[in-house]
Amino acid sequence: MKPVYGPFQRPPKGEVPRTPPPARPKRKPSRRGPTGWPMWAEITARAGILLIGAFGVGAVLQYIDAQPEGRKPWGQADLEEPGIHLFTSAHLRALRGNADACLAALDGSDMQFTRAGPPTASTPACHWQAGVRIEQSNVGYASPAPDVASCALAAALYVWEREILQPAAQDHLGSEVTEILHYGTFSCRRVNGAQSGSWSEHAGANAIDVSGFRLADGRVVQVTDWDEDGAASAFLREVRDGSCQLFTGVLGPDYNAAHHDHFHLDMGSWQMCR
Repeated sequence: MKPVYGPFQRPPKGEVPRTPPPARPKRKPSRRGPTGWPMWAEITARAGILLIGAFGVGAVLQYIDAQPEGRKPWGQADLEEPGIHLFTSAHLRALRGNADACLAALDGSDMQFTRAGPPTASTPACHWQAGVRIEQSNVGYASPAPDVASCALAAALYVWEREILQPAAQDHLGSEVTEILHYGTFSCRRVNGAQSGSWSEHAGANAIDVSGFRLADGRVVQVTDWDEDGAASAFLREVRDGSCQLFTGVLGPDYNAAHHDHFHLDMGSWQMCR
């Protein structure tokens, strides 16, 4: 290959000079975006997407705002709102740490109750949040009636009686429940009555143990009917499954032998459905 000489260099004698090739013209900057579209089209498309998104969010917020209070994610619990909706469980759980809101929700319902006095147990763990005594609800409670229930538990029971218990009874048994059989709510003890370990939700009157149901036609369905074939077992299983939509803790015969004869329903901090 012959050497290339610049404009101020002389080639040796007898050698024919070779001029450098002309410089290539610079390419003009592209006017296309990352998608390959013309830049103006890409900017227009993105602006349109943002505008559609803004209208969509606005429409959703307007729709939610038009819903009853009990169906809004930021709304308060409305215990008389029919049905179980997307935020029903969240509204009930929010009552656990807000005594004023919880008592206001009970006041807005048809439940008849009285405020319970402070706990008399000397153990610090055995206290309740806004304790109430249920005097009348959608369904009666067998005597002796629960001595005291935390406000959040009472609110969840009120919705559960109407939305879970009665529909299941009508579907499987063709009769309504008139009385709930139970082992009580408050018990100053640890889990499973142990001498050490975590305190039970019963220590805060935040749980109830339901043992059975008395129907309007006189029949009694016990939780011990769990493994029996037929309508009673199907009813109990639907009640257990539906309870998990409202209570944070639901334990039954499938959990362990200690719960072979009752449903444990609580509004504690741990999510359990067994």
